[in-house]
Amino acid sequence: MHSNHLFRCKSYLTMQFLNFACFFIPLLTTCVKCHATELTHCGLLGPVYPLPNKWTDTHAIRDAQSTFTRLMGDAIRNGTTPWGPVDAVNTTISIGVFSTQSDTLLAKYQYTGSSPEIKKRLTGSKLDTDTLYRLGSVTKMLTVYTILAKLGSKYWSEPVTSFIPELTGLTVRNSVYNFNWSEVTLGSLAGQISGIPRDYSLSDISDVPGITTIGFPPLNTSEITACGQPGLEPCSVAESLRLILEQHPVTAPWQTPTYSNEAYQLLAMAYENITGEAFTDAFKTALVEPLQLRRTFWKSPRNDSNTMRVDTAGLNTSEGDLGEFDPAGGAWASLGDFAELGRSVLRSSILPERLTREWLKPISHSSQKFSSVGQPWEIVRMDVPVGPGSKESRVVDLYTKNGGYGGYNAWLFLSPDHNIGIAALVASIGAPEAGAPTLFALSELALATWIPAAEAAAREAAAANLVGTFSSQDGLNSSISLQVVPDHQGLRITQLVHNGTDFLELLSLIWGRAGGSLQYMNLRDDGRLAFRAMWQTAKSQYPPNAVLRRECNFQWSDVDTIKYGNAGLDEFIISVDGDGKATAVEAPALRTLFSKRRM
Repeated sequence: MHSNHLFRCKSYLTMQFLNFACFFIPLLTTCVKCHATELTHCGLLGPVYPLPNKWTDTHAIRDAQSTFTRLMGDAIRNGTTPWGPVDAVNTTISIGVFSTQSDTLLAKYQYTGSSPEIKKRLTGSKLDTDTLYRLGSVTKMLTVYTILAKLGSKYWSEPVTSFIPELTGLTVRNSVYNFNWSEVTLGSLAGQISGIPRDYSLSDISDVPGITTIGFPPLNTSEITACGQPGLEPCSVAESLRLILEQHPVTAPWQTPTYSNEAYQLLAMAYENITGEAFTDAFKTALVEPLQLRRTFWKSPRNDSNTMRVDTAGLNTSEGDLGEFDPAGGAWASLGDFAELGRSVLRSSILPERLTREWLKPISHSSQKFSSVGQPWEIVRMDVPVGPGSKESRVVDLYTKNGGYGGYNAWLFLSPDHNIGIAALVASIGAPEAGAPTLFALSELALATWIPAAEAAAREAAAANLVGTFSSQDGLNSSISLQVVPDHQGLRITQLVHNGTDFLELLSLIWGRAGGSLQYMNLRDDGRLAFRAMWQTAKSQYPPNAVLRRECNFQWSDVDTIKYGNAGLDEFIISVDGDGKATAVEAPALRTLFSKRRM
């Protein structure tokens, strides 16, 4: 991609640029315009616009606040949503929308189920943002977060055997039956791609009464796990490692993501052996104390005065100790603290910004186009309209972590493109995971409301603050005009003239492209915002099953393709005042500063 553009540009320039341009630029540009009636709308992964200075100053967010409350109320009253059923009888619900701009929630919705039985499960007098829920497997995110806060990612490439020597004693005789633990790194454990089994006890059904009467073969007593299950004592470290070593691999390390609970048990063990610090203490000093989390706990707080206590199928899941599996699913938090934990990730309150960006990236794809896996993020891709009502959309990656244990379900959603997130908690009585369909349905409702609203709000703020015509002040005929155009993402360059030359036509010839739009590069300092131009081409005329010719596949490789004087021709820097209003546009390759025209 790069070499083709560079060859085109340099070949063109060697053919007597100025004389050639006078004749061919108008002709070629006309051809591009007449044949490219439909243009691509390609951009880079990531935010398109700078975020508004204040979300609630935008119509899009204020509308979302009222819409969200109305839709949640409708879902509770009707018991259904387009995404599935809602149990408004035996389920208690707490959902909050948060951003990095404020310590208060953008929106919240809390509801206690109508049945007398679920109402009795609240130990306090009122459901509020301090009410505790169990987080289940969202704890895995907190385990990784704690390690990153304490150690960074420097041990991620180290084999787990360096820190848990008991795992080195197994002789690898057969890769089907035995694990080569020296190939399992801490990073692969954190990223659900180690290939190790899910767990050795939590999902073991061998102790279910009468299990052999339905066809399962009898087991010796020594083959039945006697610890680590709900209702049993936790396993000791030695017993845990023995059970782990007895298991067969699921797959090879780094082959494909497969879900594991014991991976996070091993991570916590490794951390304790590296540092000599108990993991419960690490969690407290890494996250709880710096973030002033009053309502977050590593283990169930007994006799708490404001907790949802729900047990299912006779299991004490509301107070039961997971023991060695606490790093996989033991934590508790209120809605307020749950939102603050998500907010702290987006703010880089605990981690350096570089490490946050590294953490909020996939480790592996799954078999599905819209699903990837991180450490331990469950990443989903969402098609979001580029503007309200637009038929064009762009991909937004959402970094999520889901959890469920007994009657509790939780989900955290982060949108790094918008620096907003959603925290969702439910507690239900009845069968285990009975609240999961309600959590799924209401989470879908929240995402469908808030992510497009955040995109629309950023676009709305850009239209109010960054568009207009900017001219040079050096007496030359030089100007640039930026607009927000329907069905186009970014700031559309509608005019670019330098010293009397129409650079939109010139760049169309150099690139073989038909105009472009500026996309924000998420670089900001001292009132200056970095943008890059995304140049457009005609929409693909190839079959829809094309592999190499899919539209936008290689947009990322077109950035910074052609330089002039060591500055990219696609680079533009917008200066803004204290209110976020654009005052000037700099084109480094043209050595020109365009100042805002005053009306």
